[in-house]
Amino acid sequence: MKTMMIGSVLRTARLGKKLTQAQVAERMGTTQSVISRAEAGWLEPSSGFIERFARAVGQPITVTFGGEPSLPDRRTRRGRVRRALGDYVFDPWERSPGSAEIKSLESDGLTREHFEGRAASRTRR
Repeated sequence: MKTMMIGSVLRTARLGKKLTQAQVAERMGTTQSVISRAEAGWLEPSSGFIERFARAVGQPITVTFGGEPSLPDRRTRRGRVRRALGDYVFDPWERSPGSAEIKSLESDGLTREHFEGRAASRTRR
């Protein structure tokens, strides 16, 4: 399990008990910044840390190793994005990209013409 996923489990447990990072830190005898880094996945918490965190929030914490993360399939993710954004398509050319970004966009085939064609097809609907 990646540290970011462990951090998410810790954060969910804390928020479920309506505790602030500072409150958990005080109960654990550490600082709020340590709790923040653990929840953000910037540090890999030891089993002892997770045990103390669980006691501080007052509930057991389950961390599973060796399994595949359960991510939604690509079609489901695309559907979520479409529901959230509708027909909006980000056009990096609208914000005057710098020379390095222009080079990167063009090397990926994302030319101005590419986006102009997409904008034209959206207006024809």
